[in-house]
Amino acid sequence: SSGINAEYGNEFIKDDGSTQILSQNDIEEMKAKGVRGDEIVKTLVENSTSFNVKTEFSKAKWLKKKISKHQPNVIVKKPSIRLFATSSISKFRPDILAKMINNANLWPGSKAIVVECKDDLLTSAVSQRTGESGTVVQVFKQRLPHIMHCKWLDFTQKHLDSLKYYPVKFLGKLKPGNQEENEDGTENPDEESGEKTQELGKRKRDKKPSLKFEDYVQAYELLSKTKFDSLVVSAFYDPFPVLELLWDSLRPSGNLVIHTEYLSVVLQCANFVHNQGCSELSVVDQWFREIQVLPGRTHPDMRMQTGGGFILSCTKLCEGMYEHGSDVPIVEMQEPVKVNRDTVE
Repeated sequence: SSGINAEYGNEFIKDDGSTQILSQNDIEEMKAKGVRGDEIVKTLVENSTSFNVKTEFSKAKWLKKKISKHQPNVIVKKPSIRLFATSSISKFRPDILAKMINNANLWPGSKAIVVECKDDLLTSAVSQRTGESGTVVQVFKQRLPHIMHCKWLDFTQKHLDSLKYYPVKFLGKLKPGNQEENEDGTENPDEESGEKTQELGKRKRDKKPSLKFEDYVQAYELLSKTKFDSLVVSAFYDPFPVLELLWDSLRPSGNLVIHTEYLSVVLQCANFVHNQGCSELSVVDQWFREIQVLPGRTHPDMRMQTGGGFILSCTKLCEGMYEHGSDVPIVEMQEPVKVNRDTVE
């Protein structure tokens, strides 16, 4: 085929560095003098004794490797959810994030609860869909909520004000029968003691700030009195206790989406929502495969993730009759008027 020369080949090339006349010190000196990257690559080609022996395919591959090493390019892009999801810092695969946002059925002005412990990429994606007129409550497990991606997306101050944060340790207050171990919301002093003796010569570490319920009263009022349109959960820990506590905060016809890596946890959540009442219940094992498409070289990517986890999605159903646009059921129905036929003339 084109690119393969019968007179040349890679079988006799020694890949031990002896075919390059320039040493690493020579290359470093060129960089120190301010020599451009394209000139360095050109010098490497001229001082390579095996470059002309390589096949056309090997030459292109070798040049691509040297250009990426000695001639880097910096591209400035505007931050976006798609850019974050496809970057190396993302803990979400782009197909997983797209599937969850699609199944959550978000729209401008809707209200959503997001439970995540990885970063705020999911919260940022949900908030971008709901817009300034919407409401998003992030339930976090760590000491402080993640707001990194929200700042990078350059949301307006009104948009940032629509984001609320609530610790997962205070979710028990949403149920009347649950009591926190400490009524003031502080942590158990046995877990972290700031009065431990410190060795001489060592700097005393600052005590980590404890979570106080008074700082999240506004978010608590929202979760306890507002019915939300969507509940999106993605966490490393077991999401079933969180689902039990937040199920009542989801309005009828609201959408539930849960992402987890364990099938047993998904089945437990599926049984719960099935018994509570739901429709369109589905559990999907999300699978994603990258394909390299090049002239004469189309094959799957050599390094891929085997699986992205399981996604549970459903729509909440409730018994009773509701007026159009209302989340409050009609408790008392008007009884039909009974007519006594004996009194009718």
